[in-house]
Amino acid sequence: ASHEPAIQAVQDAGQKLMDVANIGVPEIDQRLKALNQAWVELKQLSANRGEKLDQSLTYQQFLAKVEEEEAWISEKQQLLVVDDLGDSMAAVQGLLKKHDAFETDLAVHRENCADVCRAGEKLISEENHHADAIAARCKGLQSKIDSLASLAAKRKQGLVDNSAYLQFMWKADVVESWIADKEAHVRSEEFGRDLSTVQTLLTKQDTFDAGLSAFEQEGIANIRNLKDQLIQSNHIQSEHIRRRFEDVLSRWKNLLDASDARKSRLLHMQEQFRQIEELYLTFAKKASAFNSWFENAEEDLTDPVRCNSIEEIRALREAHAQFQASLSSAEADFASLGALDKQIKSFNVGPNPYTWFTMEALEDTWKNLQKIIKERDVDLAKELTRQEENDKLRKEFAKIANAFHSWLTETRFRLLGWDGSSMMEGSGTLEQQLEATKRKAAEVRARRSDLKKIEDLGAVLEEHLILDNRYTEHSTVGLAQAWDQLDQLGMRMQHNLEQQIQARNQSGVSEDALKEFSMMFKHFDKDKSGRLNQQEFKSCLRALGYDLPMVEEGQPDPEFEAILDVVDPNRDGHVSLQEYMAFMISKETENVQSSEEIENAFRAITSGERPYVTKEELYAVSHFKVYIYTLRI
Repeated sequence: ASHEPAIQAVQDAGQKLMDVANIGVPEIDQRLKALNQAWVELKQLSANRGEKLDQSLTYQQFLAKVEEEEAWISEKQQLLVVDDLGDSMAAVQGLLKKHDAFETDLAVHRENCADVCRAGEKLISEENHHADAIAARCKGLQSKIDSLASLAAKRKQGLVDNSAYLQFMWKADVVESWIADKEAHVRSEEFGRDLSTVQTLLTKQDTFDAGLSAFEQEGIANIRNLKDQLIQSNHIQSEHIRRRFEDVLSRWKNLLDASDARKSRLLHMQEQFRQIEELYLTFAKKASAFNSWFENAEEDLTDPVRCNSIEEIRALREAHAQFQASLSSAEADFASLGALDKQIKSFNVGPNPYTWFTMEALEDTWKNLQKIIKERDVDLAKELTRQEENDKLRKEFAKIANAFHSWLTETRFRLLGWDGSSMMEGSGTLEQQLEATKRKAAEVRARRSDLKKIEDLGAVLEEHLILDNRYTEHSTVGLAQAWDQLDQLGMRMQHNLEQQIQARNQSGVSEDALKEFSMMFKHFDKDKSGRLNQQEFKSCLRALGYDLPMVEEGQPDPEFEAILDVVDPNRDGHVSLQEYMAFMISKETENVQSSEEIENAFRAITSGERPYVTKEELYAVSHFKVYIYTLRI
């Protein structure tokens, strides 16, 4: 590249020389052509050498990868030809884990070798001048990696075979150890002392045989299947495996035979004891049933006789009569036990091992039962007498309580006027109504003696623990509360009438207006409770002429709320008759503010400047209050 300008300069100089010289032109041209040809050849040679050097570098890089993989293969070949396959299950498992790790590594290097070979094929396709050597090295590398894979598979199979062999030997040892443990059971000389112990031993033997059957389906079958698999695969230890299995199987058959022999002897012993034990069991069963019946009967007969009604005591007496009628069956069972006890004693054997009951104890039990039955008869008779007396007390209390409640209800209706004859709305003046109300209130207080009688009778019922009474729904507390409410009602009505008289005398509100207010209250008190809820109170006001706006449910009603602030300041949701009348009287008189207004009202209905009004002028108006309203308008 550095000589390129010099060559070009020679060619330029030669060209100029040929252009200006007349001599030697052919020689100059010839020399220039020769120089140019030599220069081209030199450049071609240089390019060819550079290409070969690049190919050689690529080839050396290829060889480095090949040699690296071959070195890894050689290293692993040494490990795969080792004869150590493990002498225990743990060792084999460890070697198998290492081999699995090696196979993972082998897969990676196999892919690496494939990449190297593909790179070699690419060099060959690119006509690398080492193509033959590259092909040979690729073939050799593939052969070595295949050989390593073959060695790996062979070692893996060896490890697996050795693992299966060791597993078989281990399972055979486990089975033989289990058999040795069970041989102690079948060699036992314990065959029972009586039927109970023999049956217990037979139950254990059945459980033992079931365990043998289950073990044959699992333990023996497992080592048999493993033995068959190893022999069919022509395992190198096939002969040793076969002998080991035959030894275990022989010991297993001996165990089965010994177990069958033990069971046969136990069955023979059971038959010997059964004849005697059947009598014991029969007596024990019947004695237990008889004792259970007695215990239940004793519990029922000694249960305290405490009833709450005649029906309950009558039911107890009927049940007791039925029990006495059933005693004949129990007496037959008792006689059967006596006969059975005599038969057992005829065999001259020891005490019954299945029960602690003896015939002597059962005889004492039977005598005790007769005594308890007589005591029960006496208790039931006493309780019947007590319940009859209690029932008389219930009826006496119910008669007085029902009559007193009827009088309370009637008197309340008379006071409130729900029957159309209210003390508030009767004929006569307010003073007459007040007097009638006072008389009725005095009558209420006079009946306090009846309530006292009821309370005394209720106390007697409590002393006798009589807590229910089917003849009446009224209690002492309820009647006392009702009487107290009625007494309070009379006082409130007196106070209300006194307020009305005072309002009439001081404000000029007429008795007709007061009666109208009371009638309106009664009309809207639909549940006859003596109180109006807020909706009933609002309807009553509208009926009396109050122009209250119609509002949607849930919307504020400030005008009605202002009225409630006056009538129901504690907002308990109800307006009593007393609160209602006080409000209506106050509304009737609220416009009369001073004596000057009253004087002006008088002047409005007189003619001229007279300081009085005539009878005719007063009759000319319906009510004095109308002129007060007119004057204020």
